Amino acid sequence: MQSEQLRYYDDYIHYQSFDDIEQLNEAVRLSCYYYADQLGKSPVVVLKLLSRFSCVIPGVSWMKVSTIAKHIDKSEKTVRRALKTLDDLGIIKRIPTVRKQGGRGYDICIIQDVQSLMSSRTNRGSLTESKVEKGEKQIETLTSNNQRTYVREPKLNELDASFIPNSYCPEEFVTVAKPFMNAKTISDLWKRVEIASHNCKITDVNVIIPQIIKQFKGTVFIMKNNPNKIKCLYAYWYVSIVQIMLQYQREQYFQNKQYNWLTA
Repeated sequence: MQSEQLRYYDDYIHYQSFDDIEQLNEAVRLSCYYYADQLGKSPVVVLKLLSRFSCVIPGVSWMKVSTIAKHIDKSEKTVRRALKTLDDLGIIKRIPTVRKQGGRGYDICIIQDVQSLMSSRTNRGSLTESKVEKGEKQIETLTSNNQRTYVREPKLNELDASFIPNSYCPEEFVTVAKPFMNAKTISDLWKRVEIASHNCKITDVNVIIPQIIKQFKGTVFIMKNNPNKIKCLYAYWYVSIVQIMLQYQREQYFQNKQYNWLTA
C-alpha cells in the first residue's frame, strides 16, 4: 500500500496547487463563502471530503466516485452531479485517467485557488471604499484635489516579477520569465523545478540552469505558437524538467564511467 501511494505521489506531485494544508483549507473556506448561493449541500460535502484526502499532495486527490459515495452515504449519481457543479464553478479541475486495460478510469481532482480565480474576474483599478470587497485591504491615496481615494491592494497573482525575493528563484530564471508571467506563476514554476530536483536527487540545480532556461523559452514558444497544445502548464513543465534532470544524470554516469575506465 505504501509503495502504491509513493507511485501516485511521483505521478501527481506536479499537479500540486497549494504550498501547504493551511492554504488548502483557506481555499475551501473561501469557495464555500463565494459560491454559497450556487452550492447545494452535496457539492459542499464532496468538496470538504476531497480536501481531507488532498493532504499528501496539497490540493490533489484521486478518489473514485464509488469511494466518495460510500464516504458521504450518497449515490454515485449524486456524487457525479456534485463534482460537475464544482468543476463548472472552477472550484476544482478534473483530469481523467485511463485504465491499463483501456477505458476511462477515475478523475484526478485538483482544488483550485479560488481567491486567485475571483481576483481575475474583478476590475483592476481604482475602487471607492464602498466597492471594496469584504476582507480586501485598501490603500489610501490623495488626488491632486486632496480628495481621498481607495485602491485595492494587489493580490499575489497580480504582482510582477520584481516582487520575487532572491531566495525564491535564481535571478537568471526570473530575468527570462518576467516578460511573460507574473510573480506567482514564475515562483510556482521554479517550485516544480525544486520538487523535480528532490525526486531526481539532483543536489545542485544550478548546474543545469542553462538547460532549464532553454526549456522555458521552448515552452513559451509552444504556448504562443499553439496555445491548445499545453493543457496544463505546470504538468507539462514538471515533466519537461524531470526529463532534463534524467538526461543530466545519464551524462554524468557515462562521464564517470569513462573516467574510471581511463584511470583503471
